[in-house]
Amino acid sequence: MNRPTSWRTKALAEAETALRLQPNLAEGHFALGQCIYWMDKDYDKALEQFEIASRLSPSNADTRRLIAAIERRQGKWQEALEAYERVAKLDPQNPSTARELMYTNSSMRRWPEAVRWAEQMRALAPSSLVAKIQNGYVHFQWKGDTRLLKSMLDEIPAGVDPDGSVTAARWDVAMLQRDYSAAKRILETSSANETSYSIAGLTPKIFLEGCTYVAQGDNASAQKAFEQARPAFEAAVKEAPESAERHASLGWLYALMGRKNDAIAEGRRAVELKPESKDAVDGSLMNGYLALIYARVGENDLAIPLIERLLTTPGAVDSADYSITVNDLKYRWEWDPLRNDPRFQTTDRRSQAA
Repeated sequence: MNRPTSWRTKALAEAETALRLQPNLAEGHFALGQCIYWMDKDYDKALEQFEIASRLSPSNADTRRLIAAIERRQGKWQEALEAYERVAKLDPQNPSTARELMYTNSSMRRWPEAVRWAEQMRALAPSSLVAKIQNGYVHFQWKGDTRLLKSMLDEIPAGVDPDGSVTAARWDVAMLQRDYSAAKRILETSSANETSYSIAGLTPKIFLEGCTYVAQGDNASAQKAFEQARPAFEAAVKEAPESAERHASLGWLYALMGRKNDAIAEGRRAVELKPESKDAVDGSLMNGYLALIYARVGENDLAIPLIERLLTTPGAVDSADYSITVNDLKYRWEWDPLRNDPRFQTTDRRSQAA
């Protein structure tokens, strides 16, 4: 998310003032590190501040969590995993650490470990919607089984739907099960006009309706829905032109609308803004989006090698359609354009045997 320049200036000034007054204040180095990490995206410099803060306050688990997060973005997946495991020993009752370990293990396709940490997160935060939903998604990604995810969602009372996240998850489960009638009903009965489905931010519900029509083969209805959704997607990019996620999301919309050149341009722009070399976490997800775009617009020769690489690269795992796991590829309607390509089938079989 892009932060206004004034926020950055004020935050940096506060942290720097604190350190002028007390150069050895752990909290000051921690605050400065956060400014550099979140606002400047300068991971090396942020890491320097967090390591100073960690030396000054060795028992602070928050600092160590952010060190691990930076190592993960730098592509140091094993180091990040070990760092999070050390944090878990230091702060064993924190569900945030369990969530990070679940995500890191998922990204590394270490499924039994990911499930163990997903269950630990749920045990530590039994009322958390995130814990319930993510627990279900990890089981799906590992086993291709949506039953746990559906049962988790069934536990959530009607009317509980912050940011439309529950609507999005229920819709996604129905789509994974190819129950398009149920998917439509979920959207029709939801009071949310926007849903929290992707990393790009809130997604207009009408876009999900369009996707349902595409999966059903009703292209005319799909295009009407996408045309209604288009202004919101384009406005989001205009508002934050340096947001890779928003370019990727717009590219996916254009792909579904049949605007091939525009779709590829937006997808490539997303990868350019967040290459894996600079951000191994979000960069891999941007490439997942690009693979999705290539597949939808008929560029199989570009999509399949990218998918093949991402399946053996840490990252590119999320609870959405741009996630690259064997079971996402196997069950999601979004990959249907590749379904009959022998190379896609070979990739699928080889990945399952790996």
